[in-house]
Amino acid sequence: MIYYKGNCSAELVSETVAIKAQKVLSSYAIPSSIIKVEHPSSRRGCAYGISFDCNQRINVERALKNAGIGVRKWNTED
Repeated sequence: MIYYKGNCSAELVSETVAIKAQKVLSSYAIPSSIIKVEHPSSRRGCAYGISFDCNQRINVERALKNAGIGVRKWNTED
């Protein structure tokens, strides 16, 4: 098994979708936080996303995919 250090985040389309994603991850017992992402790629200067432990990335990807939640961008922080 590969272990990762740090936090990862998933940039989502809106705060509402971030709240939905957090609820989905909670149902899978994956801790997460809603974050405000200031990124030049977002049209209005900021976007919302969720932050989680990088060791849960595969589980997060599956959970969000199963819930029909699309991710704009995956980020990794060391």
